Parts: sequence; C-alpha cells; structure tokens
Amino acid sequence: MFALAGKAICRPCAELRAREAQAAGHNLEFARIVDTTICGICKTDYGSSELPLVGGAPICGNCAPALYARPFPTWLKLSMAGFLLLLVAALWRGAPYFRAGKHLVLAERAMDRRDYRAADSQFAEVLKVGPTAQKVVLNGAKASLLAGDAAQADKFLSRRERYEKNDLFNEVDAMWTRALDAFKKVEEAGKLAAAHRDDEAARLMHEASNEYPESQTIALAALTLDSGAAFNRKDYDGFLRLSRTVMEKTPDDPTVVGAVASALACKYAVTGDPEFRRQAEEMLDKAQTLAQRSPESKNSFDEYAERIRYRLQTREIIDKEEYDRRFRQKATR
Repeated sequence: MFALAGKAICRPCAELRAREAQAAGHNLEFARIVDTTICGICKTDYGSSELPLVGGAPICGNCAPALYARPFPTWLKLSMAGFLLLLVAALWRGAPYFRAGKHLVLAERAMDRRDYRAADSQFAEVLKVGPTAQKVVLNGAKASLLAGDAAQADKFLSRRERYEKNDLFNEVDAMWTRALDAFKKVEEAGKLAAAHRDDEAARLMHEASNEYPESQTIALAALTLDSGAAFNRKDYDGFLRLSRTVMEKTPDDPTVVGAVASALACKYAVTGDPEFRRQAEEMLDKAQTLAQRSPESKNSFDEYAERIRYRLQTREIIDKEEYDRRFRQKATR
C-alpha cells in the first residue's frame, strides 16, 4: 500500500495515478505504507500485533535470528584460512628482520650515548640478516672500529662493493685506513718477535697501539712484548709488573696467568723468597684450571708449566730455546 495526500491506495491505483499525472506534466509523491503486523520475510500476518523493525522492515521472532547468525560461505572460510597461512609464513620468514630492526634501534641509541661496545654488540645481531643499506653498514663498521672490533668492521664493510661519498663515509674510511695501518705494524712486530728482536717488536707494537688506541688486543700485545723484553733484560721486577697488568685486563686467559707464574718463579729464583714460590705455584694452579676449557689451552699450559716448575725446583732461569735444547730434544731422540 502507498499513501497519496494522506490517503491509502494500492499499487495498481498508485501506478495509474502516476501515469495520469505524468501525462499532465505533473509529478506525484507516494509514500510506502508498511504493515508492521506482517513479517517482511515469511509474510505471516500477526493480526493486530506490531512486529519490531529490522532495517525498516517488520521481522517476526522466527525470522530474526537468521539475520544475525548468517553463516559465512565456504569459499570465504577457505580464503580466510589461506590468508592466515600466508600471514604465519610471512611472519616466520620476517622474524629475523623484526629482531634485527629492534637491535638496530638499540645500536643507534648506544651510538648516541657513545657506548660503542654496546653498539658493537647490537650491530652484531643486525649483521646476521646481511644488511646492505649504506647507512646501516657504515654505522655498524663505525661502532665496531670504535669498540676495537676490526674483524666485525671488515664484515660490515664487505657487505657493499660501492659507496656514495658523504661525511659518514669519509669518517669511516679514515678510521678503517688507520686501523689497517696499525695491523700492518702488528704483523711486522710479530715477525720481529719471532726473530727474537723483542725490543724492536715492542716499540713497533706500541706504535700500532697509538695509531689504533681503540683496540685492546693491540694494547695487550704491546704490554706482552714489553714483559718479554723485560725478561730478556733480566728485569724481573718489570717482567712481574707488566705481566700482572696484562692479567688485570684478561684474568681468564690461562697463558696470561701462566706469564705471571713465570715472573714470580723468576723472582723466587733470584731471591729465594718462599713467598714468591708459593704465589707462583698458586698462579700455576689457576692457569691449569683455566686451561681445561679447551685442548689448545691445555697443550699450551703443559708446555710452559713444565719450564716454570723446573725454574722453581732448580732456581735456574733459562728461556724456552735453552730448555728445549737441554731436555726436549733428548726426549725426541
């Protein structure tokens, strides 16, 4: 039913009136009359009882639940399952990159507060995803170089073959060149030490340390060569002092602890003070415990421990070459 000028008319009459008005050049406005006692879906007539409207249409209690609990079609369910599988796969493949992003943020914060060791550690996690962006690569190399970790800096720099020149590139390039020059001197110092030119080797190692002061490894190598030179000069006080300085920086290295034992054994040999012997044996026991962590450390400990014990027993100070000539060559014949 429709309403026209406040009167109810049926559809056929409304269509007739509309045609007549159109022929006369007029437009009529009709309003649909909704019978709220008849369900808009099942068409059941509920007499004088008005039904609630859903979307403007009267709906009975039997039909209403189907409007609110309409099942999803099968194709939509399968599509949703497929999308969920793709999402899980994407998240699984992307998980390392999400973690790398987190470590990158932490690394940049550490750089801002100039905590380069912390930044180097965070950039090590970023390196695992193989970054190639120039800014990330250069900042990672910078953090590693400032932390004295030239090996990791090299891994970062090898991620790219070409670089665009800018302030960051120029800064890192200068640092890398300085580190390379220092390690060239380290290599030459090693050759001098192998030729028993300890004083020259120590001098060159200190030059390398001054050129790349961020490297604790080079600084410790310079101190170690100094202690070896002191032993050769029979400066056993200097040998002990320098060995202890190195041990303060690397207390868990069995070779370093063994060097302190060697210096204490030298002091016992020249003074006869039993306190030096007690301390030397204590350091030997500590070095032996630390050396058990790897076969290489154990073999190295066995080699120098034998010489130190000989020194403690005889109070005779001889170097490795002389000890090998006297005892080890005979043992291999």
